[in-house]
Amino acid sequence: MDALAPIYSVNAQCRDCYKCVRRCPVKAIHVENDHAVVSTQDCIYCGTCVATCPNNAKVVRDDLRMVRNLVAARRDVILSVAPSFVSEFPGVDPAKFSTAMKKLGFAHMRETAVGANIVSRRVAELMAQTSSHRLQISSACPVIVELIQRYYPRFSAYLTPVDSPIIAHTKALRREFPDAPVVFLGPCIAKKHEHDLQPQLLHAALTFEEIRRWMTMAGVEDVHRLEPDPDYQLPGDGAYYPIEGGMLRSVTRNLLELAPEQEFQPMVITGIKAITEMLETLEPKTLEQPVFVEALACPGGCVCGPKSRVRCSATGMLDVLRHAKKTLPDDPVEKPDIGRHYRPVSTSQKTFSEEEIQATLRSLGKHQKSDELNCAGCGYDSCRELACAILAGHAEPQMCVSRMRQIASKQSLAIDRALPYGLVVADNQLHVIECNERFAALLGECTQLAYEAKPGLRDAELERLIPYPQLFRNVLETGEELIRQTIEINGRLFSLTIFNVDVHEVVGALILDITDTEQKRQALIEKARTVVTNTAKTVQEIAFMLGRNAAESELILDSAVQMFAPLDKDE
Repeated sequence: MDALAPIYSVNAQCRDCYKCVRRCPVKAIHVENDHAVVSTQDCIYCGTCVATCPNNAKVVRDDLRMVRNLVAARRDVILSVAPSFVSEFPGVDPAKFSTAMKKLGFAHMRETAVGANIVSRRVAELMAQTSSHRLQISSACPVIVELIQRYYPRFSAYLTPVDSPIIAHTKALRREFPDAPVVFLGPCIAKKHEHDLQPQLLHAALTFEEIRRWMTMAGVEDVHRLEPDPDYQLPGDGAYYPIEGGMLRSVTRNLLELAPEQEFQPMVITGIKAITEMLETLEPKTLEQPVFVEALACPGGCVCGPKSRVRCSATGMLDVLRHAKKTLPDDPVEKPDIGRHYRPVSTSQKTFSEEEIQATLRSLGKHQKSDELNCAGCGYDSCRELACAILAGHAEPQMCVSRMRQIASKQSLAIDRALPYGLVVADNQLHVIECNERFAALLGECTQLAYEAKPGLRDAELERLIPYPQLFRNVLETGEELIRQTIEINGRLFSLTIFNVDVHEVVGALILDITDTEQKRQALIEKARTVVTNTAKTVQEIAFMLGRNAAESELILDSAVQMFAPLDKDE
């Protein structure tokens, strides 16, 4: 667990569902020791895994304590608020929201839209100065920047060579407040990564989720009752940035002022899947005219960011439009230098030979093409992708659901064959889920023939097989298991044990033919009784003989005593 990364995993909460692997657009989730772990070398910080994980095992780094300590230690901290805040706090007067932020301890609140204005102007200037670049992809979204630099490095040269709006804004704020720390607030997790890359400019990045928690802790929840902040300043048309086409709107206005004759083809693409499809199919050299692509990772735009409460882009768009229409174009005369060149970033991706891939596929039980089910149960789209991930050390063989099922089935069959018992499992309607061959053989020729026709006897009615269905119903109803009860079926004796598989839902039973054993036991009991009877008779005879001998001895002794006794004196 790397809790210093913007997104990290909590292994104790991971339940091996592979849902995050399945949904991650760049497969930056690596499975280690049966736990899905976020790889910081491959992550683009889109937040998909955080939103996807059903067990909260993927966590966003919490920077609230750090910011609170910063605000407590300094009185000059500036808050740069993403323009999507008007959709996160709908109906709230921005000037009153600024007052709320000051109550938390910030010295000033400014909108990141000011930085967006600067970016739009610079992009328009670059487009006006040259038409040699047939393709330009907006560098405003940090997730898209990471995606291209790491996974589509050949397009790095086509990223507009300017900073993101937040970095541009921090540079502008440095001119107004030279020594003041700057903290960002917005719906974007990737802004935390921007802070990690340039901590000297951006001191921290908070999400809307974190600021709401802080407002609750500080008792600053009812913003409507606050007084408007006279220090609040409306931004320019960079306020349109959070919605689809917002950047293009701002760039186009600037370009019309600088070079009205300049022609270009605008495109807006949102969502990582749509953007990756574009990058995989687009060939810049074949473009007939300059193309500018506004690329946003979040479908619908920043208003639907990973840490935003907005789930309807239309609603968020209306809130942004309502706020942005109040603004005026703002083109500062003195703009900071926001030039930046983007270069490919190395990832942990590796390539493997066909022999290595085939060997790994065989170890997964994929010996021929038809064995490759490509079911995506492991989280990868194909068996080959899983094999490559295993070779790279990013996945484990047990992730293959079909393979593990085959192994479990073989193990179950081996155990079934070795068991001296008949085994049956039934649901709460007493329909057979599974049974072994021994069970069918114990119940007679008809049941065995049925088993041969349909191994396992799935869905067969148990009460038609065993004449004691009430015993099973009792266990299902009460949950109390039945241990070694003797029952008779077709003149033979069986030992029956019924146990819970899933209380009140599924029961299992072990049945053992004890007819021969019982007969031997009865024979042994009869022999023991004979021995006991004979012993008792012998004892009685011995007692009789001893008694008779004792009586005869007594008579003899009495006679002897009388013979030798002295005569009476009177005689």
